[in-house]
Amino acid sequence: MQKKLRLYTETILDSCHQLRGYDGKCSNMHGHSWKISIWIEGNVDQRDEVGILFDFGNIKQLHEKYDHQFINEIPPFDKKNATAENLCIQFYKELVSENPMLQFVVRVYETAVGKETYCQYGDFNV
Repeated sequence: MQKKLRLYTETILDSCHQLRGYDGKCSNMHGHSWKISIWIEGNVDQRDEVGILFDFGNIKQLHEKYDHQFINEIPPFDKKNATAENLCIQFYKELVSENPMLQFVVRVYETAVGKETYCQYGDFNV
């Protein structure tokens, strides 16, 4: 069996959202410091000519798109709620669409500190 490379990175997104149709305080606009944890897995032979499996600079694009934004204005969240679950799946889809030969696991925490509550979605167990 061929050995795999597994990478890890994380970023913090400070942004706000509101949950449409939700009966509670989260129906009001409010903010989070979302912690996004990302695991990337691929085969050794998937590295590029420099030796990189996944360029961590790719996470900067994700960060720039969502950081300090009202997430409800960013498609697809202009149509569906920016729940931790929906954000987790969307971040995963964006990473896979740019890197279809790699496997990913994305974990989204609603807050970077204070509690261990998250949603996880992806291709393998971490």
